[in-house]
Amino acid sequence: MSKGAGSPQSKGKKRNSIVMLLSNPATFDQRPLKEAHALSEAGWSVTILAWDRELEAPAVSVFDDGLVIKRFRLRAGHGTPLLTVPRLLLFYAWCSVNLIFKQTDAIHCHDVDTLPPGFVGILARRGIPKLVYDMHDLPEAFLRFFPLTRYTQAVFLASARRLASAIIVVNDRFVPYLGDLGFDETKLVVVMNSPSAEMGRGAKARGDLFNVLYYGWLGEERGVKLLTEAVQGLDKVTLSLAGRGELEGMVREAAARNPSIKFLGWLNMRDLEKAISEADLIPSLYEPRTKNAMLATPGKLLTAMSLSVPSLVPKGTYQAEIVEKYRCGMVVDWSDVEDVRRAVTMLATDAGLYSRLAESSYAAFQSFFSWEVMRNRLVEMYSRLAGAENRKPERVLVSGPKL
Repeated sequence: MSKGAGSPQSKGKKRNSIVMLLSNPATFDQRPLKEAHALSEAGWSVTILAWDRELEAPAVSVFDDGLVIKRFRLRAGHGTPLLTVPRLLLFYAWCSVNLIFKQTDAIHCHDVDTLPPGFVGILARRGIPKLVYDMHDLPEAFLRFFPLTRYTQAVFLASARRLASAIIVVNDRFVPYLGDLGFDETKLVVVMNSPSAEMGRGAKARGDLFNVLYYGWLGEERGVKLLTEAVQGLDKVTLSLAGRGELEGMVREAAARNPSIKFLGWLNMRDLEKAISEADLIPSLYEPRTKNAMLATPGKLLTAMSLSVPSLVPKGTYQAEIVEKYRCGMVVDWSDVEDVRRAVTMLATDAGLYSRLAESSYAAFQSFFSWEVMRNRLVEMYSRLAGAENRKPERVLVSGPKL
C-alpha cells in the first residue's frame, strides 16, 4: 500500500463520499485519476474500485489528497472476450459487494463496462446513492465484443437514461446525439480529458529529425498501419510507436525493416511523458467508421494542443471540426495513405506553416480546453448533486467558461 503524508481528514463532519468503478488498474488511465484527484481536493471522500489485470499495482493505494484506490487483482487479457468476460463477472461481483455494504453518496461508473455493478449498487440501496455515468466512449466501443450488440447497447442506454442522476460526456457533440436518444440534456455535463494548464508549453525548438509519435492501442482502426505506410521513404522523418495491441507484431516487423520506425513498447507514465514532450507531430487518426470514432475527442489531440504540437485528424469527425476551427493541425483522408504522407511532409518541411499551427494550438488550449476549465465543471456538477440532498462539499471551485 502506498501512502503520502498529509492526507486530509474529516474534522467533525461527514465528507460527501464517492465510489468510482474502473475496469483497469487506475495507474495509466489519466481521465479517471484526474477526476478523482480533483474531487478529493475539492472536499469529497473518493474511493476507486479498480481491476488490476496485470497484477502490477498494489492492492491498495492512498494519496496525499485522501484518494483511495482498491484493486481487484485477477489476471486477464485485453481484447479476448472468451477469456476476459468470466473474470469481468467476478470483478462485477467484487464491486457489487463493496457497494452494497459501503455507505456512499454517489457511484461514479467510468464507461459502460462498469455500469452493471453500479446499477446493482443503487438498486440494492434503493436509489440512495446518486449514479453518475462517465461516458468515455459510446457503449458500442465496448459492447461490440458481445452478441446482439445493438440490443445490448439499447438496454444499457435505457437503463442509464432512467437511473443516472448525471451523465458526463467527453465533448459537446455528444449532447445533441444523446438528446435525440431521449436523455435529459440538463443531466449532461461536458468534461474533456484535457491536460492541466501548468503542463502546457510554447513551441519547442525543432531538431534535425521530424519525430512523429503514436501512443496507445496498437490497432488498425487507430491508424497504426496507416502511419507505418505513410512515413515510408520520407527523409528525416521518424515514427515512434508506444503501446500494445493486435498489431504489435506488425509494428515490430516494420521497425526491424525500417530504421526510421521505432517501437518503444509499453511505457510507464514517466517515459511516455518524455516521449510526448519530444514529439513534433502527434496524430489522432481514429478510423471514422463508427459513430463513436466520429464523435470522439481523443486525449492525444488535447495533449498535442497543450504542447504546441500540431496533430493529424481524419476528415468527417468532430476532431476535424476542432482542428479546422482553431487551426491546430491538418485534416486528412483516413483511407488515403498518400494524403497522410503529403500532410506529414508539409509539416516536416514548411517551418512557417508548422509554427503557425503550433501557435494556434496553444492559444486555443489555454482559452478553451485546459483541465482547469473541465475540473470546475466536474466539481460544480457534484456540488449540484450534493445540494439536491441539502448536503454540500467542504469547498467548491468556481465554474469555468463553457465551450
